[in-house]
Amino acid sequence: MLTSLLAALNAVPKILDALERLVDVGTAIAAQNRKEGKDEMVDDLIARAISRRVHKDKTKRMEDSGGDESNGV
Repeated sequence: MLTSLLAALNAVPKILDALERLVDVGTAIAAQNRKEGKDEMVDDLIARAISRRVHKDKTKRMEDSGGDESNGV
């Protein structure tokens, strides 16, 4: 019984190391998910800015041409 107790106590540091590695992996996964979420938000912001600019440029061209969208075609 004493030997099995000593063997179990000997395994505790290895178990703690394994748990630490699992926590580190979980932390890395959470950080990656946050980064991906932020990247998606940035992509959305860029797409909306481009869309607004295209719309603004189109509106400006229409105003400059007197509302004729064909531009002489």
